[in-house]
Amino acid sequence: METTYAAMTSDVVVVSAAVVLCVSVGGLVWMKTSGGRTTGSSVATGSEKDADDGTRTKLTVFYGTQTGTSERYAREVVAHARARYGDAVRARAIDLETVDAMGAEDALQAETACAVFLQSTYGDGEPTDTSQDFVYWARDAANDGRMPDLLESLTFSVFGLGNRSYEQFNAAAKMVHNALIGLGAKPLLKLHLGDDDQCLEQDFENWIEAFWPAFETKFGLHSDGGDEDLPRYDVVMMDGGDGERAAATQAAKYEKEHSNARVAATATHPFLAPVKVVRELYGNGADRSCVHVDFNISGTSLHYKTGDHLGVFAENGADIVKRVAKTLKCDVDSVFRLEKPIDAPASLPEPFATPMTVGGAIARYVDVLSMPRKQALAALASVASDKDAKKLAFLASPAGKDEFAKYITKPHRSLLEVMEDYPSAVPDLGLFFGAIAPRLAPRFYSISSSPAADKNIVTATVAVVKEKVATGREHEGVASTFLQRAAEGQKIPIFVRTSTFRLPQNPEAPIIMIGPGTGYAPFRGFLQERTALKASGAKLGPAMLFFGCRNKDKDFMYEAEMQAALEDGVITSLDVAFSRDGPKKVYVQDKIIEKASTVYPIVKGTVGKNEGAVYICGDAKNMARDVNKALLSVLMREGDYAAHEAEEILRRLKNEFRYHQDVW
Repeated sequence: METTYAAMTSDVVVVSAAVVLCVSVGGLVWMKTSGGRTTGSSVATGSEKDADDGTRTKLTVFYGTQTGTSERYAREVVAHARARYGDAVRARAIDLETVDAMGAEDALQAETACAVFLQSTYGDGEPTDTSQDFVYWARDAANDGRMPDLLESLTFSVFGLGNRSYEQFNAAAKMVHNALIGLGAKPLLKLHLGDDDQCLEQDFENWIEAFWPAFETKFGLHSDGGDEDLPRYDVVMMDGGDGERAAATQAAKYEKEHSNARVAATATHPFLAPVKVVRELYGNGADRSCVHVDFNISGTSLHYKTGDHLGVFAENGADIVKRVAKTLKCDVDSVFRLEKPIDAPASLPEPFATPMTVGGAIARYVDVLSMPRKQALAALASVASDKDAKKLAFLASPAGKDEFAKYITKPHRSLLEVMEDYPSAVPDLGLFFGAIAPRLAPRFYSISSSPAADKNIVTATVAVVKEKVATGREHEGVASTFLQRAAEGQKIPIFVRTSTFRLPQNPEAPIIMIGPGTGYAPFRGFLQERTALKASGAKLGPAMLFFGCRNKDKDFMYEAEMQAALEDGVITSLDVAFSRDGPKKVYVQDKIIEKASTVYPIVKGTVGKNEGAVYICGDAKNMARDVNKALLSVLMREGDYAAHEAEEILRRLKNEFRYHQDVW
């Protein structure tokens, strides 16, 4: 990684760290030209060392990613900058994970004039895994107070990517913004916070439209108004037996590489784990489904701790594959190879491994059931008939934002539905995989097992998503449906993501576990770990478990395991809220109020030598907030605290890492 330059006039650093986001076309609209291609310049990436005469403004795009999304958008920012400013800007993209805390100061000070941070908040107010070293370095350096002028030459702007459903809305972005001010940096714009609960794409577009003019004014730049090439791959079709043999060879190579037990499993190199068990957890009368999935990891280097998350790469169903192939006018059995053009724009990532069949690529690599981004609409417009092209181009333009909200955002219309609505827009495979369909990202599940029970098994508890959306379609969750239909022995790519959702180191510390529905998943692992501790002779502290579901006879999953844990003293109390069994709906927060006298001393810290911990897992938008209110109510009622005093107690628990949330 390059962090020091020989000579320059000014430098913009853009840092992106996001798990889930949608982004606009950055103020650019791709225009259709002859042959459906566009004109523009390629964009330098972080690995390129192009010549610089010292007169070019330098744009360095740092990105931090969990699933590859922020890398894709960081590349787009680079490409957009080159399209706007041509050779006046040298643009690069660099993975933020390669900038450790010790080198962060140099990265920002090395002849850098302006920094832009696209920062996501993950979990309970935390930065993403790949950005946390930098974010916490900035926070701690600012809080130290001894370096108020460290970044006095730096101008910056922060755009946060978050979701207002979460209690700590955009906490990481706010942390970065405040830390940079504390280190003497000057904000170019006010802090912009995107909300994925509404429309993150529009929030980002509002920010980028404000950023470019401010950036140009600050650094004396002028936009040439050029258009970037639509990112697209070159495609080589492979017919007949040669194609079949090539696809089979590639498939065998992939399986061999990803079944290697000695190679650590990561998001970029998942392990193909055989499915050992798939079983339904709900009763026969339930109108929903939830499945228990065991993966066999015996003899592998894949290890996890109780409370970690499991990343799963799923596949689109056969019906979805057929529908997509029909819109592309392709045979699912056709074999092709993708190649990245030499002059490809920086927004085009490396292609996935080919040769493979069209059907296989659609199944494994494209997300067609999510809402399309504006770039996808612009790309479809470039190959559509005149009438459809005008409609799609308008939807992709800033002027069409109201129509975009009406047609795309509000009804949650999927990319596949849009392609079916505009049948004249038939992209070739290179354009489809390059500019239209984003990569299918891994889904994450709170692991519902403990290696203390069986180190050879890792378990996911998966609520199967099936619902009707505003467009009238029956939406089925890609991953949950895929796992529900998985067969014993089927190999599925998985990896582990580390979590801070951990039991106290002292097994005698009292704990409160609150997890309705699949929010119980990590607590199943907790109970297994406490069972192992008890068997080893350890003394266990009090453990309260609050679980909630609709009906005792339909969706009280793992009931026998919970009851056994209660009888064996692994937990000291079990309170279950059935929201649909009585005349009045009862939820976990109601059960907490009922047990106020027992909950209070653990939360207050009068039991367990101030080591007690609260764990909440499940829905962020309603449940987690309602539970927080219930705990405040317990403190005010049992301890006679004022509201602000109760809030301070919970704040102290969070600061001491004794109030844990694993919410979504």
